[in-house]
Amino acid sequence: MKPRERIMAVLRHEEPDFAPVTIYTSLLSRGHGERHLRNMGLCLVEMGVSVYGIKTPKVKVQTVQDLASFNIDDRYSCIAKQKQTIERTYVTPVGNLSEKYKWNYTLFEWPVEWPIKTPQDYEIAKHVIDDTEYFLDEEEYVKTERILGDDGIMALGTPRSPLQSMLLELMGYERFSIDYHTYTQEFEDLYRVFRKKQLELYKVVADSAAEVVLLGDNINGIVTNPKLYEKYCMPFYEDVARVLHNKGKIFGVHCDGKLNCLKRLIEKTQMDVIEGFTPPPIGDVSIQDARAAWKGKTLWTNFPATLAMETGLDRIRQETIGILREAAPGDDFALGLTEDLGDIKSIHYEEILKTITETIMNHGKYPIGRV
Repeated sequence: MKPRERIMAVLRHEEPDFAPVTIYTSLLSRGHGERHLRNMGLCLVEMGVSVYGIKTPKVKVQTVQDLASFNIDDRYSCIAKQKQTIERTYVTPVGNLSEKYKWNYTLFEWPVEWPIKTPQDYEIAKHVIDDTEYFLDEEEYVKTERILGDDGIMALGTPRSPLQSMLLELMGYERFSIDYHTYTQEFEDLYRVFRKKQLELYKVVADSAAEVVLLGDNINGIVTNPKLYEKYCMPFYEDVARVLHNKGKIFGVHCDGKLNCLKRLIEKTQMDVIEGFTPPPIGDVSIQDARAAWKGKTLWTNFPATLAMETGLDRIRQETIGILREAAPGDDFALGLTEDLGDIKSIHYEEILKTITETIMNHGKYPIGRV
């Protein structure tokens, strides 16, 4: 099987020839090493291209970048971008909201100042969200998918769900916790507006060329506890799943945190794929327990960064074999590389990826027997 065929077989609950091993394209430098890894069987996962556009007719967005903190010769490098502070201001008829952020290692936004700072900001945030219009714009997606070919898959990464967006993008942990209990009405009103608008987005996505849709929620039961998950996340996921399943889409959620307290609820949640699932020592649910609890769902498991960063290649090989042993016989299972394992341009990083991929292709033939 080609890498794309292999991962799609698992996502469709079919039988692969080997357990798939995948990596986000943002975590892999281009060149000889990358080509060698692809030839070995490492599957690329492209999440950086969308199928929709956004309009805000009544809200103007102003962005200012601080370019003073790095040398002009490095202005367009990844490392230089991480040094930038970007301020974005939403100018609306009812007031302005501002946020500051930096880029993280994969060039995703990392907030350093949240948009909602006071209770008065809720009304402005509602206006910004309600003014957002989504429309189908999939030309770049289709073109990229054609170029990617059999080397990987396009996985449409959609925004976080309303609750997770409020937590991780609009407020941060402290204000979220305070406002949830203190400004309950404002909190609930914002959530309802957000939820309505997000469902409009998924109706557009359902009509697109995207086959695999991954909601990047970063679920962690320590923060999004069972009460919050059951009240806000589960009903939203079920609505999204209904919209997407009606058009034959595969729906997954990025659940990369500690999930033991959510195990029973995730079992009942309408999602096809638990993506980014991270076993111990970072997570608190073993692969074996997850497979037993979440039957019928694809477990797209993340290789824990601590195992790669703190140990040698022989240990990484043994840990990979241990993952395969827990995943046996390997149905509904894929191994993914979804987080920072160090400097992506270093020889050691390339050797880590080579060791994991090589071990999968040597020991991960389906059905996985005694490893």
